[in-house]
Amino acid sequence: MENWWERVLHPQKIKHCSMKKICIIGVGIMGRAMLDILSAKKLYNVVGCDAEDDPNVVARDADVVIFAVKPQSFKQLSESIKIDLRDKLIISIMAGISVEKIRSFLNTEKVVRTMPNLAIKVGQSMTLWVAGGAMSDEDKSLVVEILGMFGVGIEVDDESKIGIMTSINGSGPAYFAYMGEKMADFCVKNGFPPEQSAIIARQTLIGTGEVVKESGWSLTELRERVSSKGGTTEKAINTLEENNFGDVFQKGIEAAVTRTKELNQ
Repeated sequence: MENWWERVLHPQKIKHCSMKKICIIGVGIMGRAMLDILSAKKLYNVVGCDAEDDPNVVARDADVVIFAVKPQSFKQLSESIKIDLRDKLIISIMAGISVEKIRSFLNTEKVVRTMPNLAIKVGQSMTLWVAGGAMSDEDKSLVVEILGMFGVGIEVDDESKIGIMTSINGSGPAYFAYMGEKMADFCVKNGFPPEQSAIIARQTLIGTGEVVKESGWSLTELRERVSSKGGTTEKAINTLEENNFGDVFQKGIEAAVTRTKELNQ
């Protein structure tokens, strides 16, 4: 039996059928990244559908339609789509829009709800996904293959987990960027020019990401290795804990979860 993790890490090992046509509706930051990556792989016939294009024309012959528009735009978009989508595999990256709402608005069955993140731009996205409707093994294999090209894809068995994790993997890059901003601000306050401060913060984040990727250490182990007993880092971490940084940070994540639920109403 094929190893599941092998399918996640090595999607190219999946037996490929005839070249599929993929239409990406919404070519913003995320949609453009998906379009570029899939086009570069040359395994599919990939087309983009932007605001000035008619999805009824561009998506008519597609086997897979990826909805990469803002969730607030989905209702109006769905009302403009008149073609039959029932034989197409629908993949959504819209935050907060449930499988059931997508199926209802588009009058279709085969829907996959996903939550990638901005790291898709460099092929390092953490993408969670859940399948809805009558999905064949071939459909699921195709989803695994497509999402695997964006980074790592993990299927979950409960759609509610997508909503919760939107606030982690979806919003996560912004949290790290926010932390970097605050480090850069601290540098400026202590006499460093803004340009140098930005470089210091950026490279600290980049370097840490590489250590996480290459070392095999857990996040806790990494923190402990940097935090020498009685040293400066330990003092900083202790001060953050004394000021309830962990609780405040998790409250922010909870606010993101709440907003995800509001978007689906």
